[in-house]
Parts: sequence; C-alpha cells; structure tokens
Amino acid sequence: MKFKRLPALLIPLCLSLLFPSCETPKLPATGGDDEIIVFADSTTWAALERTLRTVFEDTVHTPIPERWFTLRRVDFSEFGQYEKQKNRIIVAPLHGEGAVGEYVRNSLDPKVRTLVEEGKEFFFTKFDSHARNQLLMFLTGTDFSALSASMELHAADLLYYFQNVVMKREAATLMDERRYHKKDIEKRLEERYHWTMTIQHDYYIAIDSAESRFFWIRRATPADMERWIFVHWVEAPDPAILTDRFVLGLRDSLTREFLQTVDNNAYVQIAPYYLTIEKVNFLDRFAYETRGNWRFSDKSGGGPFINYTLYDEGTKRIYMLDGSIFAPRVEKKKLLWQVDALLRTFRTTLPGAGKDSLSAGS
Repeated sequence: MKFKRLPALLIPLCLSLLFPSCETPKLPATGGDDEIIVFADSTTWAALERTLRTVFEDTVHTPIPERWFTLRRVDFSEFGQYEKQKNRIIVAPLHGEGAVGEYVRNSLDPKVRTLVEEGKEFFFTKFDSHARNQLLMFLTGTDFSALSASMELHAADLLYYFQNVVMKREAATLMDERRYHKKDIEKRLEERYHWTMTIQHDYYIAIDSAESRFFWIRRATPADMERWIFVHWVEAPDPAILTDRFVLGLRDSLTREFLQTVDNNAYVQIAPYYLTIEKVNFLDRFAYETRGNWRFSDKSGGGPFINYTLYDEGTKRIYMLDGSIFAPRVEKKKLLWQVDALLRTFRTTLPGAGKDSLSAGS
C-alpha cells in the first residue's frame, strides 16, 4: 500500500462530535501502533468484517507478507475502557438499531447526517480526543452495501490516516529522544553539504564521501536487526531528468558501488517483485516514492526498502533518501516505520545561509 498526501476533497468534514473539550495536556495514547480496535454491532461485523479486514489489514511484503494493521473487535459496552487506545474505528449504518448505530447518529451533526444520507460522505475522523497522537474513525452509510462499496473505493485513503498517525508517533518519539541524537554529525552535514537530518545515537557512519556525494549510516542494535540509511545528491539545474527510470537506475548503481558484502562478492540490488513507484508530495517537494525489496546479487539475503527521490528547488539538486532493513528473523514493518520517520527529518539549507534558512516539509 502506498503512502501519499490526500487530495483536499477527501479530507473529512470537521464534526460536532460529542467529546468534551479540554486544554489539559494529554498523555500519549496506549496500545499497539499496529492494532486497530473496532466497535461494531454483531450484525454490522458479520456484514462488513471481510471488507474491513481487506482495507485495514493490507499486506506489506518484506518479502514475507506482513499486515500493516490487525483489527480486533471489542464489544461496545467496553468503549470507555479503550478511550485512550491509539487506533479506534466505530462502524455502523446510519440508521442501525444497535448501540453503535445509536452512538454514531448522536455523534454526528444533523447537517453531516444529511450528507451521509445523500451519499456524499461516509467517514469522519477525530484526533487526540483523550490522548496524544490518537485516531478515532467513524465509518457509516445508508446501508451495508453502500458502506462496503465506499470503503473499497477509498481503501487507500482510509488506510492513509492510520499510516499517517503512526508517522506522527514516530516523529514524537524522535523529538523525545532529541538529547541523545548525534548533533555534531547533524551540524557537520549542514555545514559541508547544505542538508541535514536526525542522526540517532545508535547509528554510525559507514561511508561519508564528499567526492561521491554519498552518505551512509547503519544501525546494528541488536545485531540481527540492521537498518541502513543513505543519502545521495546530484546537481540538477533541470528537474526534468527526475523520472521513475532515473530513480531505479540510480539506486541500483549506488548500491552496486557502495553496498557490498564484506568479501565484495555480492552487492545490493532491487528485487524484481513487490515493487511500487509513484509520484508524491514529499516534504513539500515533488518526489518519487519507491517501495519494494532489495536482495544481494548472489541471492543470499534481502529485505524491504523505502526510497524518496526528490527535487529541491532551493539547492537545485536531486536528493535520494533511502532506508533499508536487514532483519531475517523478525517482523520488519515496524522497522520500516522507524526508518521512514528518520527520512522525513531531512532538510536543506541554502549555501551561505544561516539556520533560519533550513527548509523541510511538514
């Protein structure tokens, strides 16, 4: 499943939800990042379980298939016990007879209910209602058939909300750990190369080549869970050279040269399966996002990777930001979330400018 910025017309309406407003600072949400608690009456669950699992338990191949999220249905009588849970969904037809249907109707403004009845809206979100970085999603429609069809049509957009809130939590974790980061390396990158990013305390520099414009850091704690991040940049007065073919060719040429086995008998390359590439808005810049798997050229190992290749107007450069995982014996999706969050800390500064000129997306 691809990550992308949602078109404006798909952003849900602001609701008049029946939650108390409070300015008191909230504690972080609880529960697993990859678990979604679902509140649905038994009739609704029987009718929509398959669609819900198809949409929210979408598979990422690492290359072994892993679910991005796992759904767990909880009886609505326990709703209060899960008010601080990270991820929650409430699903019911608008005129459902059960307790969940009644709750949905009472939670929506009359004007919003009219939009649902007219088939113009079907999902609504509430952030941080009882805890920080928490997401509550309402799914409703005139009947099961209409709701199922809407979920299938907008599956990527629905999943995006939960993926995005995971990124917010990862960013918050990075901020909380800021005092442990390697600020000396971050500063040196800015001074030498006019870009920088967050360097966590347990990453070390594997390659730092000004001549090749290639910077590679690695993390190997614990030893069987390697994370690799590299940044490469190309002077590019003409952004038209940035194409999907350019991205794939550049990545393979870089990993062939720099990401080799200890004995130099094999190198990293893009595996020809489960590969997606699309145009995205990344850090407020035009970019290609590539997701797939890498493998050693001798096929002795491999794992997932994520790559953002963007054009930066300020520095007239193309930047390739890449994160890879090598963890054969463990689940890898959470490690992917971690390196993805680090890639999103990337920022540039114009040559000769001060820190106030640092540019990064939101």
